[in-house]
Amino acid sequence: MFKIILLVFSFNPVFGYFTIPGRCPDNVDLQEHFRLADFYGKWYQAYHYSSDGQQLNNCSTIELMTRPSGIYVNQSRVDLGLFHRFNIGKLDIPSKIEDASKLDLIFVFKNAPRRLKTRKYPFRIMATNYNYYATVYTCQYSQLIDKHAIYVWILSRNPTLNAVSKELAIKPLQQIGVDTATLVKDDRSQCTPKYYEDVHVEPTTFRFPVPI
Repeated sequence: MFKIILLVFSFNPVFGYFTIPGRCPDNVDLQEHFRLADFYGKWYQAYHYSSDGQQLNNCSTIELMTRPSGIYVNQSRVDLGLFHRFNIGKLDIPSKIEDASKLDLIFVFKNAPRRLKTRKYPFRIMATNYNYYATVYTCQYSQLIDKHAIYVWILSRNPTLNAVSKELAIKPLQQIGVDTATLVKDDRSQCTPKYYEDVHVEPTTFRFPVPI
């Protein structure tokens, strides 16, 4: 009986995360002629959406950087207004120019079990004008319960996003079934953390590392 109870508790977070019936949306129109070079620089998360309703971080930023081994994305955040944390994922860049918006993020965790060391997640660019706004989303699907989960970033080159740019940024969201009224505005009132962590941590956005 005790083992059964443990099993139920271990699966409950999974069921709670995957909340949208069916597979991830198909045939989503992404940014045409996406130019990765123009996407470089710092982006502030102005609004975000998580399909399970959880608010796990705040004051988030995304920044591309080049290393000898490739192009990486540094995602930083402030947890509980106290802890500055970050995670770094390598960009998997499509070989076809028409698929330039279909990026993937690869995270490597040296101390994880072998099947969890390398984790790959979609990182799709829906819209951007490079100078003011960008709309990015990721989607994960669980075959076990035939449901999926979506996370959306509405990014801004500045800590605040102007009204015109916001309207352009949220326009594509109807394709993936996201109600723009459910977008959460980042609270930037607690963006000066007390503690900084030097070792990167697991990303909170990409919740499950293996197909479930």
